[in-house]
Amino acid sequence: MGKVKWKPNCWLSRYQFNNPDEIGPLTKKFMKYIRSAEKYDMKATKKGFYNIIGRKYKPGNNSTFFASIKDAGIVELNTEWNGSYRESWYTKGSNWDNYLNNGLERI
Repeated sequence: MGKVKWKPNCWLSRYQFNNPDEIGPLTKKFMKYIRSAEKYDMKATKKGFYNIIGRKYKPGNNSTFFASIKDAGIVELNTEWNGSYRESWYTKGSNWDNYLNNGLERI
């Protein structure tokens, strides 16, 4: 079976997500955070991720990374109106396992 091909929506993106053996530190930490949130039935938000890694969250931080990992299908961005504001969180995407099994290719 061939690799799943993906293309970033942002032309500035340099993220490949081709080889999980060469996973970058941000990708590794974010995927671990997604797994933990799923395990403890929590919503994996950008703000929560920044709290976990000990950095201050500012809108726009690593926006190309978050867009690219979503475009690759490794994670899925979920959004819903909670009555006060639009809440967004991440879950495992359709290509999560493909990535971990070296099955993604950026085109």
